[in-house]
Amino acid sequence: MKSRLFHTDPVPASRLLLLFAGWGMDHNPFTRLKVSGYDLCVVWDYRDDRLSFEIAPERYDEIAVVAWSFGVPAAARFIASHPELPFTTKIAINGTQHPVDDRMGIPVGIFRGTLDGLNEKSLQKFYLRMAGSGEAYKAFATTLPERQITELKEELMAVETNDSPIITWDKAIISASDRIIPPANQFNAWENEAFEICSYEGAHLPAFPTLLPSLLTDKSLVKRRFHRAASTYDSNAIIQQRIARNLMDLWTADSAKPLDILEIGCGTGYSTRLICNNCNITTLRLWDLTISDSFVEEFSRLGADIESCDAETEIRNLPSESIDAIITTSTVQWFNSLPSFLLQVERVLRPGGQAVISTFGPDTMREINATMGRESLYPDIDTLHRMIPGGMIIGHLSSTTMHLTFPTPMDVLRHVRLTGVNATTPAASAAETRAFLRSYPTLPDSTAPLTYQPIYMILTKQNQS
Repeated sequence: MKSRLFHTDPVPASRLLLLFAGWGMDHNPFTRLKVSGYDLCVVWDYRDDRLSFEIAPERYDEIAVVAWSFGVPAAARFIASHPELPFTTKIAINGTQHPVDDRMGIPVGIFRGTLDGLNEKSLQKFYLRMAGSGEAYKAFATTLPERQITELKEELMAVETNDSPIITWDKAIISASDRIIPPANQFNAWENEAFEICSYEGAHLPAFPTLLPSLLTDKSLVKRRFHRAASTYDSNAIIQQRIARNLMDLWTADSAKPLDILEIGCGTGYSTRLICNNCNITTLRLWDLTISDSFVEEFSRLGADIESCDAETEIRNLPSESIDAIITTSTVQWFNSLPSFLLQVERVLRPGGQAVISTFGPDTMREINATMGRESLYPDIDTLHRMIPGGMIIGHLSSTTMHLTFPTPMDVLRHVRLTGVNATTPAASAAETRAFLRSYPTLPDSTAPLTYQPIYMILTKQNQS
């Protein structure tokens, strides 16, 4: 395998997007691709699995893997053979772990016909079918891969003969108009091999510049926006405070038992105070991306260990079976991989220890999503259920709906800004804002609604037999 590293921001990032490209690719189609907050490493040429990097991947705090087409089985082999690397999310796009298969990949006859008839003319036809339209092909043709037919044949033969492990992916994205790998075959393949399956309109070649930023969290942007909203958060985060109270009411902790507690996403301290008032605490760790001086001053007096960090990666550094309770309210929706995080939670908790978690479901901010013409990225409760590790007992799993009403759509935008909950949404132009305000749904009395869908989870690590 070959690779090329791109620094997509002026300063090298602490997070890496490892993109396994499809068959026939090289780095050329991706030279202008940027994903804020991540370095980008493009991998291609699957004739063998030897892969050298320009910068050691161990230097990154987090590695997100996105694999496209025949890059999916190659990525699965790489992930399985490097358990020491800090992988978080694993996303497959228009590919499966069964690349040549009549039911779960490219049908054998079509694959063999492609291999036997491969030449310069048929390769261009493949690129056209991959792009989906003449216009899309014209754009792709400006950055064509520079590959030889002989090596492309060798690559196809390697794809067919290489054995790949079957790993579980966070998300499989399937194009409804894929003319390379039949969408029905992709759905068959991912039914039991991905936590979440998403379908979208498009060709086999995805619109990477818009798709990738929607799949990954720019955590540096989240940090900046929540830091900016710190002084206004408490007076505007009505829903978040209600969720924190509900979560603590659901958790029936033994108040007599001393607990080593980790709170993730402590924010301005609202939920932290609830924890302190309801628990018998031995040690208290408090983590968040951004922590104010006033928070440090308040909770340092209680002997808390306070750290500004990315909990999704920092939790890997905790010893196994070292924590009695992990509590997090309205935070894990910012993580790239909830399944990977929950596996770490299971590892870190002592037997009988509990994870007390709230997150958000797909109805959250449905008015904003509908106005902007975008799909919710929050998983539903059934998908979350599948993410829970087998060693965790579900004590509680439920969702509910909460509503806020504002005098005008502008007040909705103000609420979102003052609470920081728009932390991954790019800043809108004046024209976009005006269009948003005109289109926002209002009630008969002209007020503007906003929906939240909190999901509550109480999980207990099974005692060892």
